Amino acid sequence: MSILKILSVFLIPASVYSAVRITQQVVQTTTTQTPPPAPVVSTASFAVLDEIATFTTAPVCPDAINTSVPLGRLRTALRNSAYLRKDTLLDAFIVFFSDEHLSEEPSPEERRLEYISGWDGAGTAAVLADGGAAIWVPSGDVHNARATLSCAWEVLDGDDPSQRTISEWIVDRLGRKGRVGGDARLTSVVEWQTISSSLHREGLLLIDVPTLVDQLWNDEVDPPRRRPEFSKIVANKHQMEYVGMSWREKVSAVRNELRAVGAEAIIITALDEVAWLLNVRGRDVPYAPLLKAFVIVSLRDVRVFAPPGKLSMPVRKALDVYNCFTNNCTRVNDYTAIYDELRRSSESKILIPAAGTFQRGASAAIAQSVPLSKRVFLLSPIIYLKAQKNEAEAKGMRKAHLRDAVAMCTLFSYLENKSGLSEMSVQTTVDITRETQAGYVGPAMQTRVAYGPSAVEPEYRPNNATNRRIYKNSTLVIRSGGQYDEGTTVVTRTVHYGTPSREERRAYTTVLRAVAALSAFTAPSTLPAAHADPVARAPLWAADQDYPHPTGHGVGAALNRREDPVVIDYRQDTNLHTLREGYFITCEPGWYEPGKFGIRLGNVVEVIGKPNEYLGFREATLLPYEPKLIDKNMLTEYEITWLNGYNDRIRKIVGPELMSQGLTDVYYWMMNKTAPYELPSKAKKAQMNSAVHIAGIREIVALISFISLTLFS
Repeated sequence: MSILKILSVFLIPASVYSAVRITQQVVQTTTTQTPPPAPVVSTASFAVLDEIATFTTAPVCPDAINTSVPLGRLRTALRNSAYLRKDTLLDAFIVFFSDEHLSEEPSPEERRLEYISGWDGAGTAAVLADGGAAIWVPSGDVHNARATLSCAWEVLDGDDPSQRTISEWIVDRLGRKGRVGGDARLTSVVEWQTISSSLHREGLLLIDVPTLVDQLWNDEVDPPRRRPEFSKIVANKHQMEYVGMSWREKVSAVRNELRAVGAEAIIITALDEVAWLLNVRGRDVPYAPLLKAFVIVSLRDVRVFAPPGKLSMPVRKALDVYNCFTNNCTRVNDYTAIYDELRRSSESKILIPAAGTFQRGASAAIAQSVPLSKRVFLLSPIIYLKAQKNEAEAKGMRKAHLRDAVAMCTLFSYLENKSGLSEMSVQTTVDITRETQAGYVGPAMQTRVAYGPSAVEPEYRPNNATNRRIYKNSTLVIRSGGQYDEGTTVVTRTVHYGTPSREERRAYTTVLRAVAALSAFTAPSTLPAAHADPVARAPLWAADQDYPHPTGHGVGAALNRREDPVVIDYRQDTNLHTLREGYFITCEPGWYEPGKFGIRLGNVVEVIGKPNEYLGFREATLLPYEPKLIDKNMLTEYEITWLNGYNDRIRKIVGPELMSQGLTDVYYWMMNKTAPYELPSKAKKAQMNSAVHIAGIREIVALISFISLTLFS
């Protein structure tokens, strides 16, 4: 209800209310005397009164006023000198999603946003001390967030420019005076500066208040909400057969890059860059084998900042930690000492990683710890060194994809004959099936299974409230990935357990044509990766279709499933990096039919060199497509040739591995799914030959008849 409506109640003349009361009194005391005429009371006035009554009796969200839940405890802490100094008491607080390394998927003990709000995905929240809380999530998660979060939270689309930003939302409620807190360790330099500047223009102050949420979480008394313990699994060496270069060779390459830009040191904050540089792998984040640590590489030394006990003895020995007095050994320091170390660093110029497409760069707290005169913001040179796999890394990636192909063929052959499935049961089965493969470390992403209308949402994740049963009247999309000792895999397939409709076959075949277009694409090595996107989207655009996500991105070698520098997305206007031989990237187009079904297919492809400085692609993913969803009449001869070649590689590479593991039934399932398609030209030629053959027979018969008539007439 608007404030004008509320005020209008108080503008109704008092005589109106008194007249009503007088009239009632006269009616009760006399029946013969005619009462004086009462003022006319408009029905609108009573409507306002009814609205006031409704407004004042509206139910209050319990979580919004409960001081024992994390949200209520945070509100109390913002005005409590036991948590903050009296001169820094706050009017609002911003809760960020990530950890100190700005990881895409933080570990359970780093999920502060989930602790405060209950939302387990990416996002940013703003909480007011005097009531009111909002959370900004990616577009694909808005529906799920609204279904998941309590009534205490307002959910906004973080990707929609028409909706209020975090700073606008706070200003609308606080006005032009107040203090807003946030943890600068958990957000990027750009995001922190953007929010700070927007608030400052309106007279509000953004203050770095580290560990406030940590204090509340550490003091949590409710057992289900208590903070999980930090991982105690130690990091181990990554075998040389998978990395191809020693850590000293990698440090030398980084130092060469520093000299080229005039820097004396670099602070490495991204966990996949730390793992790649040191040739170590850990278990500190959910979907990648990474160690939680910072590294400073200078022209003089290498300093590692890791939690106590996280580096195993073989790692320490390999890094030459003991008796380190040269620039070819490693000094190990406490994890929390990184900020003080940067403040007192003696280097004159320190490279601070800037944000890329997926890497978010260094945190605001890291940047603020480096004296202003020493800051050099550039993309980390490790991004490029890491993305271009050497022969050992490429060989490992191919082996990982072979293991993954065996696991996924086993999965799909099993699901094809299974009934009573649901999205969540399939999700569990995917992860369990991969565990059967040697060298398997864990999932590379949260497995996503979407059936029917669920698959219309590209980032759909099933939960107890949305979990659908799987029947035979729609498509099932499975997106997943695996981490193996040798490499990282990502794969998406769409299947159908009944008889697909014509519409579903058309959509599937169009998406398959998009995969074929990019997989068979050859281009000059100078072409920016983003500019290859229309090649993949062309079949969909011809059908008046498009998809909101990028077509592809880089994939790490036993690292993150999504890595810089390249992204295949025509909407990119700044990230125009070119492809290089040795990159591994995804190709994942989709078709989303609102309210009906979704189709998505995804492979990892290896960038390979071709003559005359051209580049092409070769599929690393070796998993059959669903023949019943393919409309052969929609495919060109070129596309059929590509599909037959792909299926032939699956037979020759995956087939022997299936047999060696004793998976005979899976082998025959795979052979059935990869049966070759006849080329139209061959079919036409065979038809012509058949016609000629028949015509020839007819001529012979006619000739014999003529001779017979001649001889016996």
